[in-house]
Amino acid sequence: MKKRRKNPHAVALGRLGGLVRSEAKRRANRANGRKGGLVKSRKKRIAARRNARRPRPGRGKKSSKS
Repeated sequence: MKKRRKNPHAVALGRLGGLVRSEAKRRANRANGRKGGLVKSRKKRIAARRNARRPRPGRGKKSSKS
């Protein structure tokens, strides 16, 4: 399925609205913080564990070349 491009003007307008720090957003942030903050999704936790175990190039055992 082909992805539809977003209207760049609508994206810019939404970004400006998200940057505004209104009293309502402050109240919502405080309430969310009392509940424990942003909950990470299960998929992200699983992916983070998988990436932590994955060997990375250049991070293996260092050989001592003396």
